[in-house]
Amino acid sequence: MKVNIYDLMENIEDSSVRMEDNSVVSSERIKELTRMKIQNASNKKRSSKKTILTVGIAVAVVAALGATAFAAINGGLANLSFGKSSWGPSIEEDIKNSVPPREFVSSQGYPDSPEYQATKEWIAFDDSYDREFKILDAFDAETKRTGTDPFAEKYGDYGVYSQEMADKIDEICAKYKLKLHTGCDDADEKILEEKYGVDLFADGVEGGGYQYDDGTFQLDSTFNGINFQIRRCMKGYFDTVYLNAGSIEKYEQWTYTTKSGVTVNIAYNPTDNGFCKAIISVNLENSFVSINVLPWDDNGELRSISKEDIENLAEQFHFENM
Repeated sequence: MKVNIYDLMENIEDSSVRMEDNSVVSSERIKELTRMKIQNASNKKRSSKKTILTVGIAVAVVAALGATAFAAINGGLANLSFGKSSWGPSIEEDIKNSVPPREFVSSQGYPDSPEYQATKEWIAFDDSYDREFKILDAFDAETKRTGTDPFAEKYGDYGVYSQEMADKIDEICAKYKLKLHTGCDDADEKILEEKYGVDLFADGVEGGGYQYDDGTFQLDSTFNGINFQIRRCMKGYFDTVYLNAGSIEKYEQWTYTTKSGVTVNIAYNPTDNGFCKAIISVNLENSFVSINVLPWDDNGELRSISKEDIENLAEQFHFENM
């Protein structure tokens, strides 16, 4: 079965992350590039209203595939959960239409971290804010009239389109003592290694995406025919990209220690169709790193990935340098 990812992403309702052509972006460029490339941002309904990192295929094609999720050191996937979204169709409609559950999990860290708590508070606010898009529509009309977005310079990566949203972000950052991302630029594995002066990836890992001045980055990458997205969220910064985990109880989870001595968490979900979704995550001193393993190869063909493949993939990163 051949899958065109860009066609599929058009079927995802609010399950996109802002992207830059070959990368997943965070909160808000969700407005600039599209709301459907697996990692770009879209200018549509400042649809960053849902800054969700999708790691699977579009809902329309995947009742069986779903999306993937994080493994936690203690408590499994549920330990990183932000809970189920109240956004979009009702639960009854989802069941009727065979839409997988939308349970969101953190890409910032564990519940005892200020980064997790800040994102959770933002989700609670954003999930109920301007649900009919009236404020957004008025904002879009005003920016078209004036040609100016008053929030772009400071909040350009967070999907802000009202003073109330800007005030909420400032309140959250002050409460949890976090800084905002600044300076979003293109990145690939070579650019990142040159910038930090250390090896981050093994030979054979290739990808493209974006980076912030603070060191947070995201790449859409490939290794040995396996496609994945790697995200490093630096501690001390407010980040609003999170993951739609689908049904978290379906994942088998374990820890794995790499040859360099770093213990990572693995969540693995083989589907009835023989394909799988998985994620590798690790909580480090200065960052939280997650690797979302996608169920298709470089040619867009759905493929099966074994547990051994996932553990081998974990060996391709120098987590000790992240």
